[in-house]
Amino acid sequence: MKKRMSIFAILIAVLALGIGYAAISAVTLSITGSGTISPDTDNFDVHYDGTVAVTKSSNDITTTQSHDNAQTGQFTITGMTKKDDTVTFTYTVQNDSEDLSASLAAPTIVTNSNSTYFTVTSSTAANSIAAGGSTTQTVTVTAIKTPVTEDETTNVTINLVASPSNS
Repeated sequence: MKKRMSIFAILIAVLALGIGYAAISAVTLSITGSGTISPDTDNFDVHYDGTVAVTKSSNDITTTQSHDNAQTGQFTITGMTKKDDTVTFTYTVQNDSEDLSASLAAPTIVTNSNSTYFTVTSSTAANSIAAGGSTTQTVTVTAIKTPVTEDETTNVTINLVASPSNS
């Protein structure tokens, strides 16, 4: 009987050790944390690349173009003398952002200081530019009246708003 008791005690001990080991060996590991990414205006790079094509209705018309920086350009037109003289500037707009597309609002003509003698129109070839892509913006200045006694001048401001997007 002692032998049976001893075997029974050994079985209970082994069983207890197995249960104890199972209870001790069940471990749950957890990792928690958080991360933040913030917008940085340096990640969004949309600009005029300096390429401008000019179309004129007359060879007597002269133009100059320049860029103070990649987001501001200027033009000057001389030699327009009559109604329907027209100059069209076609600017290349480049998106050098690595992964941000640019949504483009229609160009807004903010200033045409002499709408009696000039019309100004502007448009873009696309309403968005993929990262690394480009599109064109055109600006057309047309004389709508022939001056009689003195030179007529207009000052023009056109804004093209590019907003970042992830699409």
